[in-house]
Amino acid sequence: MSQSNRMYRSFVRAVCWVALCAAPTLAQAGTYWNGVSRALPVSPLGNTVALSCHNCYGSSTAATNTQVSMALSRGYDLIEFDLTLHADGQVYVEHGDSEIAVGTFANALANTNLQQSDRLLFLEIKEKYTTAAASDTLMLGVLRAVRDWGYASAGRPVVLRGFMDGRHQHLVRAKTLLAQSEFASIRDNIRFHTLIESDIRNNIRATKSLGFHGVELEYRMASLFGALMQAKLLGLGVGVYTTPASMGEAYLSALREDVDFITSDYDRGTTALATSARAVIAESTSLVHMNTAQQTAWPLTYRRTNATTYPVAQGSTTPTLEVLAVTSDEDRVGGSMVFTGTQSVTTWQADNASNGGFLVSAVVNFDDLTSGATAAIVAKSDAGGFALEQAGTSLRFGVYVNGAYQYATASLAGLNGTDSYFIIGAYDGNGAVRLWVNNVEGVPSVSVSGGVGLNTSPIVIGADPQGATDRRYFFKGKIQQVMVQRWRDH
Repeated sequence: MSQSNRMYRSFVRAVCWVALCAAPTLAQAGTYWNGVSRALPVSPLGNTVALSCHNCYGSSTAATNTQVSMALSRGYDLIEFDLTLHADGQVYVEHGDSEIAVGTFANALANTNLQQSDRLLFLEIKEKYTTAAASDTLMLGVLRAVRDWGYASAGRPVVLRGFMDGRHQHLVRAKTLLAQSEFASIRDNIRFHTLIESDIRNNIRATKSLGFHGVELEYRMASLFGALMQAKLLGLGVGVYTTPASMGEAYLSALREDVDFITSDYDRGTTALATSARAVIAESTSLVHMNTAQQTAWPLTYRRTNATTYPVAQGSTTPTLEVLAVTSDEDRVGGSMVFTGTQSVTTWQADNASNGGFLVSAVVNFDDLTSGATAAIVAKSDAGGFALEQAGTSLRFGVYVNGAYQYATASLAGLNGTDSYFIIGAYDGNGAVRLWVNNVEGVPSVSVSGGVGLNTSPIVIGADPQGATDRRYFFKGKIQQVMVQRWRDH
């Protein structure tokens, strides 16, 4: 790091408390969906997460109605339609501008079941932006259809969305058009989101400056949590797209406490799954959740099985707290715990169900990727439990099953000390132990069966517990978020 960068970081740390406290508090307070009439899914810790049915349409109006019926029956909150404008002047529901007579947007909105439901429209503008006049034709068609078919009413907002690649200019035009008197009945019930895939931090700021309401980020992007927390600290709603059907329950559970909406392909098959996406969000599996992004001083707090917060006092064996301003554009913003190889944070003694396993996540910036030392990020590994740790040249997640630890691994060779990594480890009691880095899966273990062995050691962040007070395998790096859940076969 250059001397100028070091001086900048020192300055940022000095002023960051003011910067964070000056940020709007809408998203900080978890109130993005306040005022919505529909009872949205709520996590065990009290976070509201709306679920979007990804590409909830077909190649005809009948096919679209079938998809909508599926989404309504399975508890999705947001019905996603992609919209284009054809040469005939009509708005169509489709992924790309085919100029084929697929179902029109008006016909999709005429669906009585959708009209009479409490579901929110999640409308992505797929049409490329060319001119203001062409955009106005498209957006007038969208806004008039929404108005005429009775959507965007009090308690039932409509979200207009566009990629921050020029297509967001359609949203700018829509915002201007809403000022016209003909849209007085809906203008207060329209929200605007950008989908961002490049120049992430500048485009998050641009979203805020345009007066929009939320950002959506690709769930596998680098330093995901740094971008999510920047948007939250700016007062924007935050969400991710598009979590997959395969192992979808793990992604939904790992993200449910830290985002406002998730677009997902989970439970989109012909036959409904035994556990819906909505049920996954609400399932009472939480054991530990600690996100220091919006914490600026000790004592730090974490939550266990509900919204009650538990303090962690600062002491000689606890990490320092680094707080980076929302303007810093580093891999993380807000607070992170800094572990230098002698510190740890002890939470509580929380076990899995006797026949089940654990789902564990952490947001980590590594300071030692080359020594080969064993270093625990978060662990309960005392002849039982689990460990998410570095070991030699690997990152690994292990659980104690049938008298031995079974590990999923990912190579440390592709990681660096600049980015932060969103890491998930999972074992459900029957099958492989799995590990994801930035939501890309590593090498799973062999298939095993049996509950994770119980022990009496607490869940510890930054070290491996040996009983109630002894610690070893200390971590070097920054940790911003840690989550531990009981986990079962879904």
